[in-house]
Amino acid sequence: MAVFHLAAVSIIFILAVSSSVYGFASPSTSWKTRSKHGSSNYSNLHYHDSFIVPPNLIATSKTSLAALPISSTISTVDISRTIVGLFLAQKISNSGYKKQSLSRSGAISAFLVASFSLATSFRNGLTLLTFYWTSSKLTRVGSKIKGKLEEGHTEGGERGASQVFACSLIAVLCACLRRIFVGNDGPLLDGAGLLGDQLTLAYVAFFACCAGDTWASELGVLSKSKPRLVIKPWKQVPPGTNGGISLVGLAASAAGGTLMGLIHGLFVPGGIASLLPFNLGAISSAAFKKEVLILSLVGFIGGFGGSLLDSLLGAAIQVTYYDTEEEQIVKRAGPNSTKVGGFAFLSNEMVNVVSTALSALIAALTARSLLTIMI
Repeated sequence: MAVFHLAAVSIIFILAVSSSVYGFASPSTSWKTRSKHGSSNYSNLHYHDSFIVPPNLIATSKTSLAALPISSTISTVDISRTIVGLFLAQKISNSGYKKQSLSRSGAISAFLVASFSLATSFRNGLTLLTFYWTSSKLTRVGSKIKGKLEEGHTEGGERGASQVFACSLIAVLCACLRRIFVGNDGPLLDGAGLLGDQLTLAYVAFFACCAGDTWASELGVLSKSKPRLVIKPWKQVPPGTNGGISLVGLAASAAGGTLMGLIHGLFVPGGIASLLPFNLGAISSAAFKKEVLILSLVGFIGGFGGSLLDSLLGAAIQVTYYDTEEEQIVKRAGPNSTKVGGFAFLSNEMVNVVSTALSALIAALTARSLLTIMI
């Protein structure tokens, strides 16, 4: 309960900070309000201090903080979403703990990141929860086979705090920063500015990389053909080896990443409403299709490319040991183990942090070029 209260206070603080400039706003003050200042693309927007802002809003202030487009909206929708998010996050984390897919520390961590994601945007929360749900389900696929191939594998794949944070914290920070400095979630190219689009793409790329790596690991290890070391494609390695890749794993990584982008695109505010015969707060159908296309593409690249990046890092700087007696991958060197490859430099969680952070960073840095091409 103490964690619940802490999360609630922290989320309220973020919402308060985001509204500190102009105060409380009505629900109508949303992403649609920003469209009054700019169109749905970058053609009539100017770049300023790494952000895209409408011409009439370009500031001449010498102070960089004052020039930041700090969000000025907090609505009853935000408050309602936060309340729903807190209770939903608590239910999901408790369920994960009971099903042994999360340890106690993992459940607390999952509650925190899910609460903050849902508080910033429903689709942010849905993307995170889709990653968590699919990962938990895939961990149970072929669990008996995985138990023979990998040391310490459990049916539920119990994850601790370090694993939860490694696969969510950076993305959640991106979501919070977008809410504070940009405002309510909305479609790409809607006049919110380059920063908002960068953080959206970073969020998707992060979870695409996480899903790509997880799906590849959980399904690739079940491949009937032996994996090959990504830095030495001619060398076959035991299933579960860090840096090992297979066609099944690569296909799974692309599918996992694409799903993350697809979910994020489908649940853009006003998106599904554009398909209905009546228009209640909907974006245009063309904008909705573009949103789904762009984010699915980012998800595909993030899943496939991020998984390869994770494999490269795993093969180069993450040590792998194989126990010849037990015939399985083990975490530490032992009397019957041999070193398959890598160096004892980074743990699996650390490799995940590096690969996901790089995926998010690349997506943010290439956002301008990608979105310009897609217009």
